[in-house]
Amino acid sequence: MLLFLLAACDPYRAWPEPTEVFPWVYTPEADLEPYEEVRWETETWDPDTDRDEVGLYLTKALLHRPGAPQESLDHFQAMRDTLPPVSTGASLNFVGDVMWMGENWAGFALPASGLLDGDLRVGNLETPTDPGSSTEPAELGLYRYNAPPEILDGLPLDIVQLNNNHSLDVGDSGLEATIAEVEARGLGWTGIDAHGVSYAGDTGDVGVISYTWGVNRRDITSAHDLRIIPFGHLDEEPDLATLAADIEATRALGVKSVVVLVHWGFEYEYYPDPHFLQLGRRIVALGADVVVGEGPHVAQPAEICSVNDPSVVPGIGTCSIRTDDGEPRTAAILYSLGNFGTTMPTLPCQAGIVATVTLDPDVTGLGWAAAVTMEGEAGLEIVPLADALDDSERADEAERLDAHLGVGWKR
Repeated sequence: MLLFLLAACDPYRAWPEPTEVFPWVYTPEADLEPYEEVRWETETWDPDTDRDEVGLYLTKALLHRPGAPQESLDHFQAMRDTLPPVSTGASLNFVGDVMWMGENWAGFALPASGLLDGDLRVGNLETPTDPGSSTEPAELGLYRYNAPPEILDGLPLDIVQLNNNHSLDVGDSGLEATIAEVEARGLGWTGIDAHGVSYAGDTGDVGVISYTWGVNRRDITSAHDLRIIPFGHLDEEPDLATLAADIEATRALGVKSVVVLVHWGFEYEYYPDPHFLQLGRRIVALGADVVVGEGPHVAQPAEICSVNDPSVVPGIGTCSIRTDDGEPRTAAILYSLGNFGTTMPTLPCQAGIVATVTLDPDVTGLGWAAAVTMEGEAGLEIVPLADALDDSERADEAERLDAHLGVGWKR
């Protein structure tokens, strides 16, 4: 009788076993084109030797992978209607990949700087900035980049993530030179060695830590810790022990909110694979308040996550997590913000988003605004997509993003 009463009083009695529902359970897509199945981040092939995969990957870079398992489509369709718009608390802005631009280095981001109006502005620097190395990709090798330090001068950010797959494009010396150039401009940074956390905002109570799935230069053994977690390996469950320890250490320093930047995902795919939905839930369960993804080079949908709320049952349309501490809170997962400056040729790669998250101290609201790379008077520049709709293709892309991300949280 006592056991029956305890079970009847269990507020989670209506919950299924989380690993028995979406995102752990889903129907894989069928009839995919060969290029749609090629994923560099699985690290199962080598671009220096596997030429067939390289050809397919270049096709994927042009055509992309727009679909997803039906359960994913249903999930994000339902999730779009639950995302709360920006609200009270500290306001944080996030952008995705700041890439090699080829020109207009110091001025490329200025037209879009008005979109970054938060208390703290964070983005991923997807290129070294070594003044002692060439800035011509043709001289550096396949998929390798280096930008002049001037790219940092007009960047409307407070903190840059330095660990990503391009961190070692010009070796350890290039990484060290990049750190020096970033520091010389007064920017905060995260992701290398012991410097895994930064603090900013009016009250100094936001911690930012970052991780990457790997690096392109597999021929280099770095002397530095780039906080690599093989997020893209589908045949294994990534070990998050280091991430868990970093979150705990960050909390111990007295921060109220923890932001985890993850360079993850599969490039050119419009939806995160369910594998990353599983990882996102694991990271939130470890204590992250905001998980911000970059790497796919296209914008992907977002989630709001309820932690320790028995009324929100796990499954399609919800992100619901139960932890041992029982403390209720609200978290967010932004799977991919796309690019913030690029020379890539497709509009979905050119039109990334500036995300806003409000915290008090956990998530109170979300917002997004699109920014597009296009030709300006001084060369390539980023402008608010809303100001560039005179072009019919950009107008179509704006409509696609509205449908893809949802307009309820659009700024």
